[in-house]
Amino acid sequence: MGRAVRTSHLARWHRWGGMLFTIPLLAWMVSATAMTLATAGASNGLAGVFTLRPTNSIPLPLERAPWTPAAILKLAAPDEAKVFSLRLESRGPYMWYVVKTGPNVLARTFDARTGKRLDPLPDSLLTAVANEALVGSRVVELTSAPEANRFYLGGPVSAVRARLEGQRRATLVLSRDEGRTLRRFDERAATFEWWYRRFHVVQYTERLALWTSLLYGLGMALVGTTVLGLWLLWRRRSRYALRATSVTPVEAGSWKDARWWHRLAGGTIGGVLVIQLAVGMYLWLCLGPLEHAFRGTASIAADWHGGFPTDAPLADPATVLTRIANTSATGDVPAQAIEWRRLGDRDVWMVTWRRDRPPIVYDARTATPLPTLRPDQAGAIAQGQVVGRPSFFLVGSGPQLVTDLNRPVEAYRFRFADPWTSDIYVSQATGDVVQRRPRFWRFFDPLLAAHTLALSGNSLVDHLVFAVTQGVLWAVLVTGWVMQRRRWQRAGETAVRESREDGSSTRPSLGEAGAVRALARQRIADRVAQRLAIVLPVLLASWLLWKLAATAVRDAAVRPGAAAPVEAGHH
Repeated sequence: MGRAVRTSHLARWHRWGGMLFTIPLLAWMVSATAMTLATAGASNGLAGVFTLRPTNSIPLPLERAPWTPAAILKLAAPDEAKVFSLRLESRGPYMWYVVKTGPNVLARTFDARTGKRLDPLPDSLLTAVANEALVGSRVVELTSAPEANRFYLGGPVSAVRARLEGQRRATLVLSRDEGRTLRRFDERAATFEWWYRRFHVVQYTERLALWTSLLYGLGMALVGTTVLGLWLLWRRRSRYALRATSVTPVEAGSWKDARWWHRLAGGTIGGVLVIQLAVGMYLWLCLGPLEHAFRGTASIAADWHGGFPTDAPLADPATVLTRIANTSATGDVPAQAIEWRRLGDRDVWMVTWRRDRPPIVYDARTATPLPTLRPDQAGAIAQGQVVGRPSFFLVGSGPQLVTDLNRPVEAYRFRFADPWTSDIYVSQATGDVVQRRPRFWRFFDPLLAAHTLALSGNSLVDHLVFAVTQGVLWAVLVTGWVMQRRRWQRAGETAVRESREDGSSTRPSLGEAGAVRALARQRIADRVAQRLAIVLPVLLASWLLWKLAATAVRDAAVRPGAAAPVEAGHH
């Protein structure tokens, strides 16, 4: 088989591949546009801005709970030697105790009036939880939807999605064990997720392996089609000498212009598209099949250290509120929640007066508010919740957004010597682990920037680059189909011409001079496209490698004693 014949066959494969994979490419292009528009101008990104209801709509004095903490512990954890925490809270007309036998396990919920176990919470109780969540919004629909969440060990947890209407439209993802808010969606985030799940990563059910295989198959096929097109464009360099010495009349028609634009647009965007697709497949590997490791749940210790014994003497709610009455300026607002816990070697009470603010931590012995935890105290608490209890050192401190409060709290950042070189973020006030970031999570930002072409850090410039890129991709698709339509028309004309007695064509000829000019224009366009096909992807790849190298250097430079501010992060 001659070289020209092989090239012809490859060109045919490129044409058919382009037609077959128009639909997935369109799905990725349209969904990318929709997601970009959904997040444009969002002050808090996908986390949204919500006004949490600060207090329960029905004032319920927690000190009137018939069941005491000690009695609930005997009922809730008869076979456990210790528990992580015990919390009494009010939700609408209900009061219940939440028992956590570990920091990252499903909670056990009990009615504070009857002692009856409530979890998994029925829809009626979750409706009460959702109605108390946001100011001026009420539940209109509940839908069961398992949720893979980094707060918990193991697979997806049982959860519901509560759709709220009113002052603010929102969707809350609530766990069925205790009604904890795992995620909040405003309209922007809901729109983003709809396009992302259905068209960008093609995940229609919970069968992750099936849909990921389809996604990767489509992605690799499109990469192959694009690379083949670039090779064909480069292959044209050796054809100019032959065509320049043997010019034949060329039929006039709009397909010439379409081919001119197709080569120019394809060369411009082809290499960039290959890099975007390759990076996108890696990103989904992190967010999909490797989600648990990516979000840091692999570092969670099942055999955690800390907590307090189940037979420990616990002050009842009335005693707690009476003893702290002189140290708390709360007015007439009843406490929203009381939590019994041990921080290090100290028993504490965490009293929540407003649900949109962190609790106040009191020393259970002296009933006085405690100052923020020292770094060594917070680090030791986190160490007990990391696999193998590895050594650690302080990296820095700064704000971290906490989903429960929908606001940032001051947190320490510790670097642990575990297999994932995890960064653990710990609340300075409560000792809660609010974020876990393994090493390869810290390389996510430059990869995402390369995938979305958000390279400058300026939203206006990045959106302009995105719009130009989308326009060039549309040009490739449209001109490709125009060319294919013209080929089908020419095939029909050939059949008609062969049926004519004289074999003449019905289309006008450009003539030899016109053919030479058309060839010259194509040669210029092809050379421009060939150079862009090299320069643009090289620039993008160089930028990405530079950012990854800079991230690696900064990450390796983190050493004990080199404390630095913690970058602001979202939960």
